[in-house]
Amino acid sequence: MRKAFWLLLIPGLVLAAFLSSGCSVFPLALSVDQACSSTPGMVDATMHWLPGAVKGDQYIDVSWFSDFPPGQFVSEGPLDSNATAATFGGLQVNMVTHWRVNTLLNGQWFTSAAGTFTTAACGNGDGSATATGLRMIIPKIGVNAPINVRVVGTDGAMATPNGKDDVIWYDFQNYGGMGGFPGINGFGGSNALFSGHVDYHPHYTAVFWYLNEMVQGDEIDVQLLDGSMVRYAVDWTQWINDTDSFTQYALKDGGEHLTIVTCGGTFDPSTMNYDHRLVLRATRIG
Repeated sequence: MRKAFWLLLIPGLVLAAFLSSGCSVFPLALSVDQACSSTPGMVDATMHWLPGAVKGDQYIDVSWFSDFPPGQFVSEGPLDSNATAATFGGLQVNMVTHWRVNTLLNGQWFTSAAGTFTTAACGNGDGSATATGLRMIIPKIGVNAPINVRVVGTDGAMATPNGKDDVIWYDFQNYGGMGGFPGINGFGGSNALFSGHVDYHPHYTAVFWYLNEMVQGDEIDVQLLDGSMVRYAVDWTQWINDTDSFTQYALKDGGEHLTIVTCGGTFDPSTMNYDHRLVLRATRIG
């Protein structure tokens, strides 16, 4: 990928309705609506969920850490046992944020799978992808790179990394049944989707220059904010045309996966674009 990064459009995105007719014992985190707060640099987020079969006081937990460590999350509640939405105000802009719903009954907690979203920019910043504090480590090809985040908008455009040495994680908060956060196997599974440059103008090798050397069984690690590692093993790699639909590679299938995409093939200097994409799929091993 050159400095003029390609926009990978995802035509025909479908909101996957994975809900079954049954009712889970645990609450189910669904979606998040956002609005800029009256206070500059803050976001108000409204969380929507499906209550579980167990009825009791409900609480929303919000954290920057995927495992909600003690002292590293804040809660809102208690809420009515039949509540299905609540607004959590004063969140910092441009931050990867995890949330869950807890129901407390007779001293026992019934906790939903975590949801993940990136808070809105609210007009702040210069358009650069926001740092997450995570890193991607691929021992075989010498990658140890910072991970930034882009939200996939309603046009399906997957926008550029900041530079040649960083990796982008794509937040699919606008699309049910797609994407996911590393280390969280949420409802429908997880398919954490990443991209990065293969080269960079004028003549630099970039973070995924050697990605085509990866084969089945090779390890890929994502380091989380607390320093822990989410480990994956490569299942397959595949070349696709730059005009092919990418929808199938972003879908969840119930498992816990990682997908990486980068450029390849022939570079056209008139369009600043490669004619192929390399897609890699891996499955969590630890």
